[in-house]
Amino acid sequence: MECTKAVEDYRTGVIGKTQAVFVIASELVGLATQSSGGADSTTLQSYLGMLEDVDRSRSATADLPTGGAVRAENEQGAGAHTSAGEPAAAQSPQHGPDSRGSSTEPDEPPAKRSRADPSQYAWAATDFLLETQLHPHVLRTLELLRNYGEDIAQAKRAINNSPSAPEFPDSEWNNVLSGRAVDLDHVFTGRYTPGADGSVTEVLGSIELSVKQPISARRICSFGDWVFAWGRAARATAFAFPHRREELTAYGEYISGLFGALAPAVHGRVLDFDRAIRKRVGSARNLRLTDFEAFADLKIQYVDSCGANVYGSEASASSGGRTRRPAAVRQKEACRRWNAGTCSRKASECRFRHVCSNCAGDGHKRSDCQKSPGQSD
Repeated sequence: MECTKAVEDYRTGVIGKTQAVFVIASELVGLATQSSGGADSTTLQSYLGMLEDVDRSRSATADLPTGGAVRAENEQGAGAHTSAGEPAAAQSPQHGPDSRGSSTEPDEPPAKRSRADPSQYAWAATDFLLETQLHPHVLRTLELLRNYGEDIAQAKRAINNSPSAPEFPDSEWNNVLSGRAVDLDHVFTGRYTPGADGSVTEVLGSIELSVKQPISARRICSFGDWVFAWGRAARATAFAFPHRREELTAYGEYISGLFGALAPAVHGRVLDFDRAIRKRVGSARNLRLTDFEAFADLKIQYVDSCGANVYGSEASASSGGRTRRPAAVRQKEACRRWNAGTCSRKASECRFRHVCSNCAGDGHKRSDCQKSPGQSD
């Protein structure tokens, strides 16, 4: 089987680990496709474990006290000697298992903490399989995100010193380089902020403290506001991810089309829909902004009249933000304010009945009642 051969080729040094993993993942995906079933991540995990066994075996061999001398003797022959004329093994006396790398210096720093092995994460096998089926642009985005994520501060310094970098709020570069959704309200606010988008930074030893200066926020409320902010966000994103330029342009046209199709009075729904889409794409690593079918539920929720966000907000607005009392809990007594001509509520909204307080009749107040006090129908 190709998977077993890939492990053996890696063991003998014919291929590297990356190529071995690719061959194994491709073989398992092909078998899953032929059988019309899902790829078995457990099987992939077992092969990855074999590759790790090879690594551990190599590491253990390299850490042996006389390993270096043994390899030298294998390469140079059993009679190999040092420049001083003594056998190489004689110059490496063994003083116990802890003698390797030992130092007589009392101030020698401790060994660095060993780094975690990403291939042993619970989701590693599933990711290997999934990445073979992702769109090439998504894979390229993942590659750049991992690169920037190694040191985002260094990446930001490089951008700040780049003559080709577009104008963009400094704090929002963190979102761009991390793949998170950009805050368009913050980008829009920068248009009306004459000062620098700076922060106060203090260095205390090896610790750097940075405090953002307060800026009055402005919220995007119209199509024109959105076009300005999205234009800047798209240019900044394309600067860090050039392969996404076409995707960003197509998404801008899609949202602009929604603005054009809906009345200006409901453009707020489109703004909320845009925020929800960018939040979802920024939280996932297998989506593009142009995967519109993946946002069908968000369109119903934020744009359609029956959507949860739209229906709830409109119902609240129609009642002035107040919950209308059901008729069953209204009082039976006549409204004194209505009879005095000072009640500002409609009959359907008032807690008391809009009837004559003298005779309980409809259509007239107490001052207009023709009956004697206390007389009713």
